[in-house]
Amino acid sequence: MMNQRKIYLHFRGDYSEDVITFLKAFDDLKFKRLSDNQLEITSSEDIDSEFLVSAREFSLVELYQDFTAFVAPRDYILETEDILAILPELNPKIYAIETLIPELVFLNKQDALKKIRNHYYGKFNSETIDTILGFISSNLNATKTSKALYMHRNTLNYRLDNFISKTEIDVRTFTGALAVYLLFRR
Repeated sequence: MMNQRKIYLHFRGDYSEDVITFLKAFDDLKFKRLSDNQLEITSSEDIDSEFLVSAREFSLVELYQDFTAFVAPRDYILETEDILAILPELNPKIYAIETLIPELVFLNKQDALKKIRNHYYGKFNSETIDTILGFISSNLNATKTSKALYMHRNTLNYRLDNFISKTEIDVRTFTGALAVYLLFRR
């Protein structure tokens, strides 16, 4: 069975029922109310982030209701309670893991960062993490990185692709590279 995608929502007002009613129009979504203003959405299919951005915009304009959402990676790291404790402190918007990490650094959430860091160290050996950090230190330039690390470029690309697919953090983008840099900086 494929991992289900989980999305956590924190509502900023008292009228969350209107947003839930709107979202229930989408058949593949399952809802679980976690508290008066928090909701867990489960989907067996990938959720397009543009869908959530559009849903939030509709909610703001038509329902006068704002929310913060975290689209958890399929292999998400934090416990539900950890995520629910963090969501009310975040600015309202849609977060993925690569946009959540810088926010956790900014909010000085060291426990959550440590859990995420330990999760990735358990998933990858330190050589892979060092390769990714070397890529970031070389300004996301694969040629410079492979020369600096004395590594074949295909090996580097394989490690980058493997890291991206397992973490859902695209280190080839500024946002992804920043998240990984902040998470593993020494």
